[in-house]
Amino acid sequence: MPELTRHRTDAPLETWTICYGDVDVGTISQQDWNPSSERSGIWKWSCGFYPIHRDQCFGGEAPTFETAHAAFFAAWKTFLSRRTEAEFEASRRQRQWTANKYALWDAGYRNKLGRGPIRCACGAMFNPGIHEETMAHIEHITGRPPGT
Repeated sequence: MPELTRHRTDAPLETWTICYGDVDVGTISQQDWNPSSERSGIWKWSCGFYPIHRDQCFGGEAPTFETAHAAFFAAWKTFLSRRTEAEFEASRRQRQWTANKYALWDAGYRNKLGRGPIRCACGAMFNPGIHEETMAHIEHITGRPPGT
């Protein structure tokens, strides 16, 4: 069974992404550190598969990173106990689909997506709305492996 890991993002305020194996399952992030703000020093945390299962996500605020981390971990135990491997796979597929969409946008296909099949650099027509077809052709178009 994978362990939870965390890594810091490059966001301006301190933000940590929390992963379960290769799946993002939450964040802990510092909020505005404006000394005159009454929200100064607040940490927000979230746990769940976003954007899928939005209704099953947990989240909250805490005064310190340590308190936010403890609250996240308590929510994580509940969240994990209700998940199946199929849901983790769906989250992986969602992440791949999103990465592929942005790769196609970067390759100049932004206006062509959502309008039916498109022509791959290999000459074949494929429907970018079908995950398996996109995975087969994304590297031909973008020069990048699928999902990156």
